[in-house]
Amino acid sequence: MATATDNVLIPLSGFTLPRDFAWRIRLVAAVDEQLRRLRSTGHFEPPRFFGYFFQGEHPIGVTGNWVVTLDAIPLLLAVPSAIDRITKCQYSICSESAQTVPEYLLVHDTHDGACWLWRFHHGIRFVEAGEPFLTGGSEPLLGC
Repeated sequence: MATATDNVLIPLSGFTLPRDFAWRIRLVAAVDEQLRRLRSTGHFEPPRFFGYFFQGEHPIGVTGNWVVTLDAIPLLLAVPSAIDRITKCQYSICSESAQTVPEYLLVHDTHDGACWLWRFHHGIRFVEAGEPFLTGGSEPLLGC
């Protein structure tokens, strides 16, 4: 049975990522490459929110319907230790194996660089949404 505390959102005050982080770590390029492999005639339009986590040693990026394994570049590899430092190792975006997911997802807002941690399954649902809306409502959740 789920409890109200299952949907936990943790602000990371003072911790931001560059607004173009998804481009710097080649997440946007990786999605574009996948589209080319699928012979899509479309073009990837990056959304406002991206998600990041690590499965074992593998960095993963999430955006819309795309989940992409990323190259382990220093800029990206520095994120988990920064989160450990900020949260005093209380929260993690890393799982111990490639077969499991971590407890939290790092959510990144490209409008201002703000970041927060969200329980993994709730965070994934948020990042996968094209535009976040309140359940049953027609008004944007974040005034996008």
